[in-house]
Amino acid sequence: MSGDETMILLVSLGVAALAWYRWYAATRVRVLAVRNTGRSIFIATPPICLAMLFMVLRLWAANDVRYSGTYLMFYTVAGAAWVGFCALWLGFLGISPRDDVIERQNLAAAFATAGAIAGITFSFAGANIGNGPGWWVVVFSAGLSTGAFFGLWALVERFTAISDLVTVDRSVDGGLRLGGFLIAIGMILGRAVAGDWVSAEATVRDFVIRAWPVLPLTALAVMIERVQSPDPNARNGDSLVGLFVASIYVAVSFLYVFVWQGHP
Repeated sequence: MSGDETMILLVSLGVAALAWYRWYAATRVRVLAVRNTGRSIFIATPPICLAMLFMVLRLWAANDVRYSGTYLMFYTVAGAAWVGFCALWLGFLGISPRDDVIERQNLAAAFATAGAIAGITFSFAGANIGNGPGWWVVVFSAGLSTGAFFGLWALVERFTAISDLVTVDRSVDGGLRLGGFLIAIGMILGRAVAGDWVSAEATVRDFVIRAWPVLPLTALAVMIERVQSPDPNARNGDSLVGLFVASIYVAVSFLYVFVWQGHP
């Protein structure tokens, strides 16, 4: 590893340690009664996402990364730092993992938060797919996909206020829909920045061409949320409708990424 890669690794280790310490420190908050489902989702989501990132790196990263334990560790740690840092800002979009999932034991928020973490992971993972000259290529591509991810989420929030449905109405139906939507756009945006590096201009151009499905998907999400009303029966149980809509979002993105675009 070069000197700048060593520096990035050390910084990533520090950021990842701080971010995920804060994440798991939230589980020490004392509540009157512990409902395990949301807490379990909160605890299990980061390691599952980290495992998915490692799988992407092992299968589709640059040739010198796939077959090097050192670089697999380097980009896995970088991904943990990237996702952990982004997770610190989820509250600005209306859903606080600590307050809503742990303190208020809101299952709807747990589903939405899990979808957000997975979507950010996919956005970063796609930036690692293909050959490139160095880590800065990954940072540029991941910045492109992650920025679009948060922009689209903010757009949905602007026109639907879905965070209120999740945090105030505690609608599991809404939490599932939001979580599914965030996973779906994360997959598409990650795929849009995947591929061998040519130049920054080419990466942006390819991103615009490949990421187009997120626009109709976002429009669909806005329309669905505007015609939906909170379902009181979904607060304390599973919502088949929300699960169905979330499955549609994810299925559409999966078909686009792996069938239409083909394997990375």
